This record gives sequence, C-alpha cells and structure tokens, in this order.
Amino acid sequence: MNYKTLTAACLVAVASLTLNARDSKYTRHGAGPMYWMAYEECFVTDKALSEARYKMNVDWVAENFLPYGFDMVCTDGWIEQGQTVNRYGYITKYNSDWKNDWKYWIDYNKSKGLKSGIYYNPFWMTRAAYDRNLPVKGTQKNAQDIAGSTKFNDFIHWVDADKEGAEEWVKGYVRHFIDLGFDFLRVDFVNWYENAYGRECYLKMLRWISEACGEEIKFSLVMPNCFDHASEEVKYCDIMRVSEDVFGGGFDFVSGRRRGVYQEGWANWGNAFDGFIGFADVAGRGGMIMDGDFIRLNTAETDNERQFWVSLMAITGSPIAIADQYDTIGANAHFYQNEEILALNKAGFAARPLSFNCGQTRSSIWAGQLPDGDWVVGLFNREESEQTMSINFAKDLGFPAGTRAVVRDLWRKADLGESENLYRVSLQPHSCMVVKIKSPVKRYQCEAAGVRGGAKVVM
Repeated sequence: MNYKTLTAACLVAVASLTLNARDSKYTRHGAGPMYWMAYEECFVTDKALSEARYKMNVDWVAENFLPYGFDMVCTDGWIEQGQTVNRYGYITKYNSDWKNDWKYWIDYNKSKGLKSGIYYNPFWMTRAAYDRNLPVKGTQKNAQDIAGSTKFNDFIHWVDADKEGAEEWVKGYVRHFIDLGFDFLRVDFVNWYENAYGRECYLKMLRWISEACGEEIKFSLVMPNCFDHASEEVKYCDIMRVSEDVFGGGFDFVSGRRRGVYQEGWANWGNAFDGFIGFADVAGRGGMIMDGDFIRLNTAETDNERQFWVSLMAITGSPIAIADQYDTIGANAHFYQNEEILALNKAGFAARPLSFNCGQTRSSIWAGQLPDGDWVVGLFNREESEQTMSINFAKDLGFPAGTRAVVRDLWRKADLGESENLYRVSLQPHSCMVVKIKSPVKRYQCEAAGVRGGAKVVM
C-alpha cells in the first residue's frame, strides 16, 4: 500500500471535535439503529424488491433478530416505479406494482414489533407528480413551478431550492413520512444535487430536512461530498455515510477498496474502515453518527471476516444494518446475535482509533468507555499476515502505572483473567479481538480529559 497517496484530510486535528454538530436525541445516544435493510436483493437483481419478498424478510427479522434488538426494517432504492402519489405529489407506495401502501406495511411491521424506515430524498419529484402538475401543499405553486432544470433520472425530477415553494415541498414531504409513522429517513444521492445546483441550494436542502425531521424521525444522509471535512453535514444530519456503498461486499468493502486513498467529494474513502478513521473525530456521543453502510455476511469468506465486520460496526457506533436475507444468510445468523457485542450499540458506545493516520497500525486499534467507566477496545488486523497488537493501559487508557485489570473477550463471552498494564494478542489475517477492560476508576476518564470517545490519539 502506497500511503503517499494519503492527504492531510487523513490527519484531522483533534480540535475539530468542537464542530457545531446537530443536537438530537439520536446523536446524544451516540450510536445508530440496529435494523434490516432491503438492499441486497435490489443490488443483486438490479430491480425493485417484490412485496412478497419484503414480507418474508420482515417475518424472518421479527422471529430471528428482534429479540436481540434489531427493531426496524427499511426499504432501499430502485424507487423509480414508485409513481403512486397522493393529491400533493407525495409517494404512497414503495412500488406502484405493490398491492399495499406504506400505511399497510407500517401497521404490519408494527404488529410484528418492528419500526419502519424509508429510503427517499424529499428533493425528488416523481414524474407522476410533475406530469399532473400537482399543487405544492401550503402554497399557490404547482409541481412544475418548483422543478429544477435537471432531472435525477427519467422517472424523477429534482426540486430547485431557489424557487418559491421548494421549502414547503421538502418540509411537507418529511411531514408526510412522519405522519405515516416512519421512524427513519435515508436521504441519498445528495452529492448529485450539490454538484448540479451548487452548495447554497444543497445547504438549504440539508437545513430544511433537518428542521422538518426534528426529533420525530432519524435523518440519515447518504453520498455527501463532505467538503471542508463535513463541517456543514454534521450540523444537520443524525447519521452520515462515510465510505462507498457495500455493493458486492466482502473484505474488499470492509477494509481493502481504495485503501489509504482519499479523494475530494463523494466518496472520500473507498472502504468502511478508512471512512471510520477519516471521520471519527466528528463522531461519537454528541457528534454525528458514522454510517458504514450495510452488512452482507454471506459475502465474507471466513468467520474471522464476519466477526471483524460486525465488530467494526459495533465499535464505531455505526448503525448495524443487516442486508442478508432469509434465504441468503446461510449459517451466519449467530454473528448478529451476540448480546455482548450488541450491548455496545445499545449503550450508545462509539470508540475512537488511537491514530487518525490510516497508514499507522494504531489506527486499527479503537478504544472508548462505557457509561460505567469500563473500557472496550477493538484490535483489528486488516493485513494479509499475522499481526501482534496491543493496548497499553497506562499510555493509551490513562490507567495508573502498574494497574492490573480484568480483560473479557466479548466474542467468547469469557474473562481472560488479569493483565498488568498491557494486553497483547496475535491476530490472524482479517480477524479481530474485542475486549472489555475493567476500569479502576468508575467514571468517564475521556470526559475528564476533555476528549470525546476515550483513548489518547496520536497523529
């Protein structure tokens, strides 16, 4: 790996922690939702999900993962055929071929104990709404009055934020989703909008969506350019994608794709691990929640890679989003069912790497504190050879010199005994170790030190 391709963006100053991040009950929790996402079938077949398959997956999630805390299901893209709209131009179904509408499926999911999420950009306008020139709710304008000069594609127009009535359209769309009963709004292709209409219009979009979401629905932002190290995005969204789409998955997506290579504009980072390192300084409780996209365990080659993938999402505070399906999961469901790993997400845990330099080994070691003061450390071997990795209790965690602490393996759910001042482990390629280290001081040392997330960071 040629780390000369790294730019200064990989060496983010800790001072950027003071960015004015969005303050919501979601960011205050510190970690993203645990849910099932309808991505995989759409990606593999390159077409919209069928209603029958959606139901089979919902039933499967309710039976197998709801007991472990995965309490939401969400539709994904391939929405071009969703042209059934109400009198104000808002979509009422995922796909016009589906027999049932959003309300039906939200109620059905609720009957199973599940919340519902939706993938949609309120700056989109269906061709149906445009062609019928439907009224913009709360204004004297109609759809064609606020349509932009460019389209998203042949089925969907953009709304121009500079036109009178655009704000009412956007906020009305978000309200439509809230009133239907959605708990999660995933807003995609925002870089396309910024590139076509400029930064000022883009920032209006973010502000309007954020204001309309309030604390009634989670605002998840996808494909942002993140200019100026996401200084604007963190003000408005609860959750933000930090790397490319999962696509075909595997360890390439988790750690290999474009490794160490930063670019301006979307996607700044090619793989999830680099994306987490790159934005960890503006994330964590009280900051933006990083989104490492979806997990497709059936695309991983080994059980070590499956543990690595789930561990990475749990350690970083990312949403843990299952994209495997009832008929593709194989024998891998148990990787999503480890209560001690999932407890990190439920506690709002979000660690930080020991280095923000993607080229340093210490960027593969993440540490942070739980509410009771105990530390959780993730040691990740991204390499193709066995690696020995360690965490120093005094230097890295601030323990008094010579401290003996009990170390617990969260995957084995077993105490490993006491270690004095250091925990060291040899890791096979593409494997990890997630340990809990009993703190001698039951308080947030990271808060006392004025550093969000926990461990001492080197550049």
